[in-house]
Amino acid sequence: MKKAAGRGILTIVILSLCMTACGGKGGVTKAGTPADAVENVLEAVKELDFKTCNQYSDNYVKTYKNWLGIPTEREYRIFNELQQPGLKKGKKYKANKRFAEEVVRNLSWNLGEVRRQGDKAEIDLEITNTDMTDVMGHYTIHIMEDMIKVDGTGLGQLVRSLSELDYDKGRVLTYLEQAEGTRTEVVTATLYQKDGEWKLHLDEPLIRAVMGNLNAEKYSQEVEERLEHLEAEYERKMEQWGEEILFPHK
Repeated sequence: MKKAAGRGILTIVILSLCMTACGGKGGVTKAGTPADAVENVLEAVKELDFKTCNQYSDNYVKTYKNWLGIPTEREYRIFNELQQPGLKKGKKYKANKRFAEEVVRNLSWNLGEVRRQGDKAEIDLEITNTDMTDVMGHYTIHIMEDMIKVDGTGLGQLVRSLSELDYDKGRVLTYLEQAEGTRTEVVTATLYQKDGEWKLHLDEPLIRAVMGNLNAEKYSQEVEERLEHLEAEYERKMEQWGEEILFPHK
């Protein structure tokens, strides 16, 4: 398997994870200042208070409708999956919520300098969370090891592994619970004023910091080296499998 293909597996997993979410509690306070808005949103994320998070940020992007004009899907920058129309809070919801609770369990922050100009503002933020940089790397290692163990291409095993992403089978959650250390990032939050209240823009650096770098583009050296070894091993497996198919009596 080429390195890009291996990272492609990871991309699928990460996108699924970053769409997991939280429930709504509805405790709302006013955001008369940019600092109020930042505190409201981050506290809402920490408490899994969806209503407040969306009220004081631009998390909501758009709604997709069918030809009858009935909403079929909503798009959010974070916490997308559990905000869909007609969502039933069953087993999968509870498992996703448990995962989200673990993601934000150690989240903390400090506000720095506030720079306001008219209806726009910037705030320096120091955000600390569990260092989740290698969580998805370890999960990808698990997937690839399983693919190498089975006969044939291993693609069937890949499908089975990805089907476990509702977390109730404990796979990804286990790696998350095993994450060690903390990660602190300094980011600049941007805000804008709308209808007399301040709203926080959820850009990629801010989301990455809040999520403890869960959607990391690069892992630690140890994990990267293990993935490269497994990718090379899988390539050899595929070459051998192809030879056995083409030359069964060789």
